Amino acid sequence: MIESFFSSEGRIGRFAFILRLIVLAAIVFGVWEVASNFFAHWHHGVFGSLAVFSTIIAGLIAIFIGLMQLLKRLRDMGKEAYMTLIMFIPGVNVLFLLYAAVAPSKAE
Repeated sequence: MIESFFSSEGRIGRFAFILRLIVLAAIVFGVWEVASNFFAHWHHGVFGSLAVFSTIIAGLIAIFIGLMQLLKRLRDMGKEAYMTLIMFIPGVNVLFLLYAAVAPSKAE
């Protein structure tokens, strides 16, 4: 079965989880870089706020995909899916993300 990047089905290990989060962050940064350069020169920078809007949209999509990856990682660790809600608690979410990145996989 081919694993989908946009699906929460399946399991992923630590390395794949970290790599996918880095790729998502790089994509959002790339969207910001391209959009800010494009809209800064388009009509002499009048539409610069569209760069921020484009980056916010790309960031929201990346957050959604990141949560799908976290669900896969939690399944791999043997944890329940409701633990994904911890990501909505400011401050604790960073610690939980680090925990998900370093916790060992559960043997079946």
